[in-house]
Amino acid sequence: MPWSEGVIEQFEIVDLYTTEESDFYGPFNSLLVELFPSSEHYQVSPQFKRIDGSLDFTIQFIVHRRRIPVFFLEVKTFRSLTLLSARDSADDQMRQRFREFASGTIPTATLYGISAFGPQFCVYAFESATRSIDPPAVARDLVVVNDIAPEARWAYNLLEPGGEAKFREVVNAVKGMTAGL
Repeated sequence: MPWSEGVIEQFEIVDLYTTEESDFYGPFNSLLVELFPSSEHYQVSPQFKRIDGSLDFTIQFIVHRRRIPVFFLEVKTFRSLTLLSARDSADDQMRQRFREFASGTIPTATLYGISAFGPQFCVYAFESATRSIDPPAVARDLVVVNDIAPEARWAYNLLEPGGEAKFREVVNAVKGMTAGL
Protein backbone atom coordinates (compact mmCIF):
# COMPACT_ATOMS: atom_id res chain seq x y z
CA MET A 1 0.00 0.00 0.00
CA PRO A 2 1.66 3.26 -1.06
CA TRP A 3 1.98 6.29 1.19
CA SER A 4 -1.00 8.60 1.19
CA GLU A 5 -1.16 11.28 -1.47
CA GLY A 6 -0.76 13.97 1.18
CA VAL A 7 2.43 12.47 2.61
CA ILE A 8 3.96 11.98 -0.84
CA GLU A 9 3.13 15.57 -1.77
CA GLN A 10 4.73 16.90 1.42
CA PHE A 11 7.99 15.11 0.68
CA GLU A 12 7.94 16.03 -3.00
CA ILE A 13 7.57 19.77 -2.40
CA VAL A 14 10.68 19.88 -0.23
CA ASP A 15 13.81 20.85 -2.15
CA LEU A 16 15.88 17.67 -1.86
CA TYR A 17 19.05 19.74 -1.59
CA THR A 18 17.79 22.16 1.04
CA THR A 19 20.23 23.20 3.73
CA GLU A 20 17.46 23.28 6.34
CA GLU A 21 16.71 20.10 8.28
CA SER A 22 13.46 21.69 9.38
CA ASP A 23 12.09 21.49 5.82
CA PHE A 24 11.73 17.74 6.38
CA TYR A 25 10.13 17.96 9.85
CA GLY A 26 6.58 18.47 8.57
CA PRO A 27 6.64 15.58 6.08
CA PHE A 28 8.13 13.20 8.65
CA ASN A 29 5.68 14.32 11.33
CA SER A 30 2.76 13.71 8.95
CA LEU A 31 4.12 10.30 7.96
CA LEU A 32 4.60 9.20 11.57
CA VAL A 33 1.16 10.44 12.65
CA GLU A 34 -0.36 8.49 9.76
CA LEU A 35 1.56 5.30 10.66
CA PHE A 36 1.13 5.64 14.43
CA PRO A 37 -2.37 7.13 14.86
CA SER A 38 -3.70 8.36 18.17
CA SER A 39 -6.73 6.10 17.66
CA GLU A 40 -4.30 3.21 18.30
CA HIS A 41 -2.99 4.92 21.47
CA TYR A 42 0.21 6.27 19.86
CA GLN A 43 1.58 9.77 20.24
CA VAL A 44 4.23 11.36 18.03
CA SER A 45 6.31 13.86 19.99
CA PRO A 46 8.93 16.06 18.32
CA GLN A 47 11.65 16.85 20.85
CA PHE A 48 14.58 19.23 20.74
CA LYS A 49 17.90 17.62 21.62
CA ARG A 50 21.09 19.61 22.07
CA ILE A 51 24.09 18.07 20.37
CA ASP A 52 26.82 17.41 22.95
CA GLY A 53 29.63 19.97 22.82
CA SER A 54 27.71 22.23 20.44
CA LEU A 55 25.28 25.12 20.39
CA ASP A 56 23.32 23.24 17.72
CA PHE A 57 20.29 21.12 18.36
CA THR A 58 18.40 18.48 16.45
CA ILE A 59 14.80 17.37 16.39
CA GLN A 60 14.04 13.83 17.36
CA PHE A 61 10.60 12.37 16.77
CA ILE A 62 9.68 9.93 19.53
CA VAL A 63 6.67 7.67 19.16
CA HIS A 64 5.06 6.69 22.46
CA ARG A 65 2.34 4.19 23.16
CA ARG A 66 0.59 5.10 26.37
CA ARG A 67 3.58 7.27 27.37
CA ILE A 68 6.14 4.50 26.75
CA PRO A 69 8.72 5.28 24.03
CA VAL A 70 8.52 2.60 21.33
CA PHE A 71 10.26 4.14 18.28
CA PHE A 72 12.27 7.21 17.31
CA LEU A 73 13.48 8.99 14.21
CA GLU A 74 16.16 11.63 13.64
CA VAL A 75 16.38 13.79 10.52
CA LYS A 76 19.31 15.43 8.71
CA THR A 77 19.45 17.12 5.32
CA PHE A 78 19.82 14.90 2.27
CA ARG A 79 22.69 16.99 0.93
CA SER A 80 24.78 16.20 4.03
CA LEU A 81 24.59 12.42 3.45
CA THR A 82 27.81 12.55 1.40
CA LEU A 83 29.71 14.17 4.28
CA LEU A 84 31.75 11.81 6.41
CA SER A 85 31.35 14.11 9.42
CA ALA A 86 27.55 14.31 9.07
CA ARG A 87 27.15 10.53 8.94
CA ASP A 88 29.57 10.17 11.86
CA SER A 89 27.50 12.66 13.86
CA ALA A 90 24.20 11.00 12.92
CA ASP A 91 25.53 7.57 13.92
CA ASP A 92 26.83 8.95 17.24
CA GLN A 93 23.48 10.62 17.94
CA MET A 94 21.55 7.42 17.28
CA ARG A 95 23.80 5.44 19.60
CA GLN A 96 23.53 8.13 22.27
CA ARG A 97 19.71 8.01 22.08
CA PHE A 98 19.78 4.24 22.54
CA ARG A 99 22.01 4.70 25.59
CA GLU A 100 19.53 7.22 26.99
CA PHE A 101 16.58 4.89 26.43
CA ALA A 102 18.53 1.88 27.75
CA SER A 103 19.20 3.63 31.05
CA GLY A 104 15.51 3.02 31.76
CA THR A 105 13.35 0.00 31.11
CA ILE A 106 12.66 -0.92 27.51
CA PRO A 107 9.50 -3.06 27.56
CA THR A 108 10.00 -4.55 24.09
CA ALA A 109 12.50 -7.08 22.78
CA THR A 110 13.72 -4.55 20.22
CA LEU A 111 13.70 -0.75 20.15
CA TYR A 112 13.89 0.61 16.62
CA GLY A 113 15.23 3.98 15.54
CA ILE A 114 15.58 5.47 12.09
CA SER A 115 18.26 7.89 10.99
CA ALA A 116 17.09 9.83 7.93
CA PHE A 117 18.97 12.10 5.58
CA GLY A 118 15.96 13.53 3.79
CA PRO A 119 14.17 10.50 2.33
CA GLN A 120 17.24 8.22 2.61
CA PHE A 121 17.25 6.22 5.83
CA CYS A 122 19.05 3.62 7.90
CA VAL A 123 17.30 1.35 10.40
CA TYR A 124 18.91 0.95 13.81
CA ALA A 125 17.80 -1.65 16.33
CA PHE A 126 18.60 -2.07 20.02
CA GLU A 127 18.13 -5.62 21.29
CA SER A 128 17.03 -5.46 24.92
CA ALA A 129 18.27 -8.93 25.89
CA THR A 130 21.83 -8.46 24.63
CA ARG A 131 21.92 -4.62 24.83
CA SER A 132 23.44 -4.64 21.34
CA ILE A 133 22.86 -2.12 18.56
CA ASP A 134 22.60 -2.97 14.89
CA PRO A 135 24.25 -1.90 12.67
CA PRO A 136 27.37 -2.46 14.74
CA ALA A 137 29.67 0.46 15.41
CA VAL A 138 32.82 0.81 13.34
CA ALA A 139 35.86 1.58 15.50
CA ARG A 140 37.67 4.84 14.88
CA ASP A 141 41.21 4.48 13.62
CA LEU A 142 43.56 6.57 15.75
CA VAL A 143 45.88 7.36 12.84
CA VAL A 144 43.80 7.33 9.66
CA VAL A 145 40.48 9.10 9.10
CA ASN A 146 38.16 6.16 8.52
CA ASP A 147 34.49 6.01 7.63
CA ILE A 148 32.75 4.88 10.82
CA ALA A 149 29.28 5.32 9.30
CA PRO A 150 29.41 4.18 5.67
CA GLU A 151 27.01 5.95 3.33
CA ALA A 152 25.72 2.57 2.12
CA ARG A 153 23.93 2.16 5.48
CA TRP A 154 21.42 4.78 4.35
CA ALA A 155 20.43 2.62 1.39
CA TYR A 156 16.65 2.89 1.71
CA ASN A 157 14.64 5.70 0.14
CA LEU A 158 11.20 5.97 1.66
CA LEU A 159 9.75 7.33 -1.60
CA GLU A 160 10.76 4.18 -3.48
CA PRO A 161 8.90 0.84 -3.15
CA GLY A 162 11.77 -0.96 -1.40
CA GLY A 163 12.23 1.86 1.09
CA GLU A 164 8.53 2.12 1.79
CA ALA A 165 8.37 -1.64 2.34
CA LYS A 166 11.30 -1.52 4.79
CA PHE A 167 9.81 1.43 6.70
CA ARG A 168 6.45 -0.35 6.95
CA GLU A 169 8.21 -3.56 8.05
CA VAL A 170 9.77 -1.66 10.96
CA VAL A 171 6.46 0.01 11.85
CA ASN A 172 4.65 -3.34 11.78
CA ALA A 173 7.34 -4.88 14.02
CA VAL A 174 6.94 -2.01 16.49
CA LYS A 175 3.16 -2.34 16.48
CA GLY A 176 3.40 -6.11 16.95
CA MET A 177 5.65 -5.72 19.98
CA THR A 178 3.64 -2.90 21.55
CA ALA A 179 0.09 -4.17 21.05
CA GLY A 180 -0.11 -5.27 24.68
CA LEU A 181 1.25 -2.06 26.20
